[in-house]
Amino acid sequence: MRRITGALLVGLLLPFVSLAGPRIKVSKAHFDLKDAPNVLLVTFDTTRADHLSCYGYVRRTSPTIDSLAAHGVLFENAYTVEPLTGPSHITMMTSLYPQQHGATINGMHMSTHPRPVLLAQIFHHLGYKTAAFISAWTLKKSITGLGRGFNVYNENFTYHYKLVNSARRGDEMGADSRRWLEKHGHSHFFLWVHYFDPHHPYDLHPKFANLPHIKDAKIFPVSATVDADRAAKIRAYDSEIAFDDNDLAKTLKLLDNLGVRDNTLIVLVGDHGESLGEHGVWGHGYKIYQEDVHIPMIYSYPKEIPQGERIKANVSTVDILPTILSYVGLDFKVPGQSGYSLEPMIQSGGKDATPQPSFFEAYAEPALLPPQWMSMFWTWAETKRTPSLEGFVEGSTKVIRSMDNNSLKVYRLVDAFSKAKELPPGNVKVANLSGYREDLDTWYKDTNRGLAPQGHLSKQDLEMLKSLGYVNP
Repeated sequence: MRRITGALLVGLLLPFVSLAGPRIKVSKAHFDLKDAPNVLLVTFDTTRADHLSCYGYVRRTSPTIDSLAAHGVLFENAYTVEPLTGPSHITMMTSLYPQQHGATINGMHMSTHPRPVLLAQIFHHLGYKTAAFISAWTLKKSITGLGRGFNVYNENFTYHYKLVNSARRGDEMGADSRRWLEKHGHSHFFLWVHYFDPHHPYDLHPKFANLPHIKDAKIFPVSATVDADRAAKIRAYDSEIAFDDNDLAKTLKLLDNLGVRDNTLIVLVGDHGESLGEHGVWGHGYKIYQEDVHIPMIYSYPKEIPQGERIKANVSTVDILPTILSYVGLDFKVPGQSGYSLEPMIQSGGKDATPQPSFFEAYAEPALLPPQWMSMFWTWAETKRTPSLEGFVEGSTKVIRSMDNNSLKVYRLVDAFSKAKELPPGNVKVANLSGYREDLDTWYKDTNRGLAPQGHLSKQDLEMLKSLGYVNP
């Protein structure tokens, strides 16, 4: 693959950041647009990996996603950095953890001092047509700051839930995005589509109420004979996934009809999971159980990516931006980048996989602040709030730390879908507990806004940042 060469390790450039720097076009001498793929980023809100049929679920909730996985690479052990929509999506678009980009809860704008470099900005300055079609208020550009770099940021919501929180159905969002794609699909494009339906409240879609079952499935929903109310909610949740999967099929068919599917990198990922009664918990946001942080992640690009591979290595949503840029042909790191490109791992079918921990966190609901719905009219003030929970998965070990009392819980995972088995304190060596605390302390310290410059910037990296308006000439 043809790519721009440059330093692979670029640290934070914050002392050199200019919030109102020049906007210089990316030099054609450094980037040839005609060799680059289109990019379609598909995010499924509140979608657990273990409720997709390609991940072993008994109900065929996701035939379109299953086909996408069959024509690409599926990561079995992908994790979100935080089980909230706003912070999670900002991480995808910046390769920064929430404590770096500043948006630690829904309704909080990303940092403006300094501003993170966004994926859409990079594509815009490379000459791509850029568009986002989102389906929930938590991603409004006025709230998150995610609108920078998009030619179109479509947030035409059609209904409300929880009094005034606004959203729209996946078929409505999908239809709007396809109208844009029909117009711009023969240009180089970066298109982000966001499906929100699996989010609470779960609505049962009659067409998908009785999904066929898969023989030899490994994962089963709660039996109605055990808890009928819980089973009914899970059935409705599953129908929501199938409803959005059905709409995604229309978009992929349009790519085929336009003749651009083979030259389009498709990335499908969940922003976070959802507790469906496990541990007595419903919903998401403030726990980091497997149900909350284990997500689907699939990459498909017929011209480059192997087909039908499943990779077991732990990966994270911080890896999405560098992986996309790598396939586009850029060896460029945004300031403060925390993720790394998965391209070598993908191309080797998982053989070229350096073991890496996946870190995640949760923040407690803020006290004595106005309710979240008011963030439709203003953005949260920046604070120095710290997580209520931190954790990581490394190999088969999962660690969760409560920040209230610095206590640790250590689990063993047979696989990402199994119930995590908590190890009694006496079964974990004191040295290991000390090491786990040190790992979490180091991770958070190294990523907590990281205002000190690190690493080296190549000439190519400086020129890229100049073109994005982040460095004075």
